[in-house]
Amino acid sequence: MKKTTFAAVAGALALMAASAHASVVSIDADGTAATNGFVAVGSLDWAANGVLVTPTVAGANAAQPAVGDILQSYAQAALSGFLDANGDGMGTTGLNSAFEWTFVAGFQEKVISRSVGIDPITLLPTGIDSLRLETVSGGDNFFKIYYGAKDANSLAGTGYANGTLIMSGSILPYDGARGATTFSTKGGTDTFDKSPNGNDYPGISSVVGEGSATIDALVKFIDNDFFAGVKTGDVLALMLDTQANDPFVQANPSALFTKGDGTTIVGASLASLGATNGVNGPNFMLQSDATASFKVPEPTSMALAGLAMAGLGLTRRRAAK
Repeated sequence: MKKTTFAAVAGALALMAASAHASVVSIDADGTAATNGFVAVGSLDWAANGVLVTPTVAGANAAQPAVGDILQSYAQAALSGFLDANGDGMGTTGLNSAFEWTFVAGFQEKVISRSVGIDPITLLPTGIDSLRLETVSGGDNFFKIYYGAKDANSLAGTGYANGTLIMSGSILPYDGARGATTFSTKGGTDTFDKSPNGNDYPGISSVVGEGSATIDALVKFIDNDFFAGVKTGDVLALMLDTQANDPFVQANPSALFTKGDGTTIVGASLASLGATNGVNGPNFMLQSDATASFKVPEPTSMALAGLAMAGLGLTRRRAAK
């Protein structure tokens, strides 16, 4: 009987975990239940922006880390649009005209591996490096989503942490599958700011490379005027299969990033990045382009897990008698 009950619990919990995939949730874009109302949303499409990576030890260089180093990262973006379950754009009245959604986040990552390319003939660095990081607990750890008037400025790095807070929580540590960032350089350097509106940082060049990031967040606060079917304890894939590239070609490199206490930290500048982003430091910037989706357990699997746990309790009580 005990084996059967434990098997039932394990099966139900496994089903619950398997069903906690990307979920369609109901969102009212302006929280008024009037203009747009609640609609089924598959994911949030964040506009291209940036990630600032900083060292946690004074005098260290986040652009040239060693295995085992802990780095502090900050990210921010404005919402480009809502996507349906098929990944298609949804028309949303007033988004990015009458109002906007923005997010700010902070988290720490541990350098898990780093390989530095060496020419076998000259024994000199080739500039082709690979880096892997995984999220860890601690540091300035947060994520916040805001609704407000459209004022986010990607070049200045302002307007991302104001308005009405509609969701917040913390970034989860690496779980064996998600919570990792990879980045590989291709050799050589290029203009740091190649964004469509021109080069605002003519004194800075950048390594050339590409990578990806998967960052999950635990929801701790939610405004139900904007979200239905999402609750505290649910997981938001805040940065789902995010691009992490250099140089900046889609977005302006931001001059400022927001910390968890609302103060700011310098992003793109000669003092922050050095003459070559990705080499001199002490900080390092990556262009990001992310989507976000929710992983909400299905009601059926939650009920099965509850029944299984209830059965386990009943079995224990019988055994005690």
